[in-house]
Formats: sequence, structure tokens, C-alpha cells
Amino acid sequence: MENTSKVTLKPAQEAFVRTANAQGFTSEITRKDIISLQTKLGITKPAWLMKNQSYRLGRGSYALPSIGQVAEITTTESDSE
Repeated sequence: MENTSKVTLKPAQEAFVRTANAQGFTSEITRKDIISLQTKLGITKPAWLMKNQSYRLGRGSYALPSIGQVAEITTTESDSE
């Protein structure tokens, strides 16, 4: 799990994590929760999350990567413009 904090997310991956965070999933999400988000919001299944063994916590349970560092960098770049 240590490696996930240093992973650079692609825009679509970051959008999924932000959507999940907005729905109340901050550190862990289950397969059932992902299906619920698909039904409610029409998002695509995050195969990148579900197939990567480093995000897997257990059967049908996944760790969401943290985007706090990404948000800080984005905010800093926006402020300087």
C-alpha cells in the first residue's frame, strides 16, 4: 500500500477518485460501492483500480489512492497564474 501514495493519477483516474470522495468514500471502496456509483452516476468501472493488486485490501475491497498531494499542486499552480 505504501506505493499508492506516490502514484501519479491520469485525469480520468483522478476524476473517479474525486467523484468517490464526493460520495463519501475517502480511503476504501468496495465492489458493491463501485457498482452503486455506476448505477447512480453513470461512471465507467475503474479497471485500473480493480486490477491493480497494490490497491486490493481483500475480496472486493480496494484502497482509494490519495489525491491530496495532487490537489495541493493544482491549487499552487492555479494561484500562480
